[in-house]
This record gives sequence, structure tokens and C-alpha cells, in this order.
Amino acid sequence: MKIALVNSDKLPCPPIRSGAVPLLIDQIATYLVRMGYSITVFSIQDPLLSNYEIKCGVEFIRCPQSRYIEEVLFHLENNFFNLIQVYNTPLWILPIKRVTPMSKITLSLHNLKLGHSVGDYESINIIEIVDHIITVSKFVAQDIISHYPASSNKITSLYTGEDPSHYISHFSDRGTGITKKMKGKLGIPLDYNVILFVGRLVSKKGCHHLIEAMRFVIKKNPKTALVIVGSKEIGTSIHTNYIHGLKERAKQISKHIHFTDFLPVNELPDYYTMSDVFVCPSQWQEPLARVHFEAMAAALPVVTTMRGGNPEVVINGKNGYVVEQYDNPKAFAKVICSLLRDESLRCRMGNINRKMIRKKMNFKSYAKNISHLYEKIINSK
Repeated sequence: MKIALVNSDKLPCPPIRSGAVPLLIDQIATYLVRMGYSITVFSIQDPLLSNYEIKCGVEFIRCPQSRYIEEVLFHLENNFFNLIQVYNTPLWILPIKRVTPMSKITLSLHNLKLGHSVGDYESINIIEIVDHIITVSKFVAQDIISHYPASSNKITSLYTGEDPSHYISHFSDRGTGITKKMKGKLGIPLDYNVILFVGRLVSKKGCHHLIEAMRFVIKKNPKTALVIVGSKEIGTSIHTNYIHGLKERAKQISKHIHFTDFLPVNELPDYYTMSDVFVCPSQWQEPLARVHFEAMAAALPVVTTMRGGNPEVVINGKNGYVVEQYDNPKAFAKVICSLLRDESLRCRMGNINRKMIRKKMNFKSYAKNISHLYEKIINSK
């Protein structure tokens, strides 16, 4: 059975420039090959990658970004695939269907485009034509259904998860060694606790509230550092007025705050392992930030906000905390302080999170689930 996975035209696959979707595609493609599927991945070209290669049994075809969809359509028209999965670009469904009328087509959504940036007319046509829609969270699924109730029988929500083997538990012996190494690298005293933020440095991600929260945190827990990993855009280290503002806010407590700029995906695990608490202070209706799964894989308690799909993977008081007052720094400070003063609570929550990743929220489980879905779609009339 031949499957085409069509990445968006934003980032290359594998995720050498980072990106949740390229990472997901790269990880599940290998598992699907092992299950007996023939997998072709389409993505944009990158100077660090070959335009064509077969890696671990997965065929990668990389097209120029400037004419990406045109070249993808050419390949699809001239090579039959039983199923074509399109990621995050609903408007491509219509031209793909025109050139491959006999293929089944699924749309994987990690965003809120249908009924929003994609208008009603196009959205209705896409939902009618596509064979199935796979969403990153129940929140995204419900958003689509609220706009287009007829789509309800075509939608499945699957949590992407993480590979637990890529992360070392904060509470393990190896984790202790990594923590010592990383604190030395960043200049953080060994007896300090570490709060971690990973994400794009834009206002809707809420990092400014976390810096303000630190002012309250260090009054009760002076031996605490905040590490901020990120930049404006994935894969770059561009400085903006917002980032400049963050660094200005941090100046008065600068010895407690450490900025790293953008880091490639393979460098992130040690930052999670070093940390004691992970915070996602998201301010917008986020589909579901994959940083939650990364923190969970490293056995960290997670603090998130009651926004979008983020609270779907955090059970308040069990594996972390969900902050309802998402724009209130004191609300973040309160739950952070409660975690900092209770190491046994952090350990218990962190172990629950790592167990969740090992048992069900991982790429292998995702590949199995999506394989069952593929079989169902392909065999349907």
C-alpha cells in the first residue's frame, strides 16, 4: 500500500530547522515502513538535505519552496498512491483531488484554518471532498464541527506524543549528571531549581507573564532560575521588539533568567532533563503545543493554561496544573511555588507524565492508530 505524506511548504523534513509537523512526519514514516507500507514524504528543499533520498526505507522527495505545490502535484499525478495525507494546508486538498481522483485523501490539522483563514465556501468544499480529517486535539475537532456540523463523521483526534527514548528522566541518575552539566554550561548554581519555557517568543505564547511571575517566585524561592528557549520563528534567531522587551523586563532579575535563542530539536532534551518545572503560559486558543509532550517525556510536572487544546493533556493537580487566569503572573507564581516547595509532588507528577508518554502518547502508538485509520479509509467505499 502506497502512502504519500505531504508536508507544508514552511519547513523541511526531517526537522533540521525544528517544527512539530516535520518531526511527526519523520517519526511516523519509519514506523509505517516497518508495518509494511510504502511511504513517500514530500517537503521543501534545504541546503543541508538531498533533493532526493531513501532513508530507513522512507522515500523523501524535496521540491523548491517557490514552486512547491506545483511540483508535488506533478509527482502525485504521475505516481499513484492509495492514500495521500496533507498536513496543515487545507487549500491543497482541491487541486490534489483534481490530479489524483482515485486516491483517498486525508487532512491532518494542527491549526485552526477551516472556518477561519480558509473561508466558508472553500472549507465546505474541502470537507466534502476529503475522506477524513485528523486533528491534533479534541479542541481543533470541536472547532471544525462547531462551524460545519456535517464534518463530525469525518474527524478523528489523535495526540502526537513523543519518543520517550529521546529524553532522560529528570529524577534518574543520568538525569542528575545531565543537570549538573547543563547548569554549568548556563552558569546556573547547582542548588538552584530551574523553570523552563520552550517556544516561539511572540506575545500569544505568554513568556512576558512568566518573567513577571518570576518576580514573585524568587521572593519565596530565591534559588530559582528561569531558562527561556526560543526565538520569534522556528528555525531562526531573529530579534524583535517583543524579544527586546522581554530582555528589558528581565534586567532587574537578570541573574535568575537565562535566554538561549533558537535551538535545534536534537539539543532540547537536555534542557528538559535539567529543569524542575515546565511552564507553557500560552495566551491564545492554541491547538495543542507539542512542548507538553516533550516535558512529560522528561518526567517534568507541567504548568499550562486553560486555552485551546493544551489542558487536554494536563489533569489539574495530577500531572501538573492548569492556570485559568492565564494572563495573571501571580496565578503562575502560585502554582510554581507550590511545586518548588514539594520535591515529592514534582517527582510524583513527573513520573505520571513519563508513564503516559511511554504507554500511549508516543510516535509508535500514533503510527499504530493512524495505520488502523488508513486501513479503514482505504477499504471504505
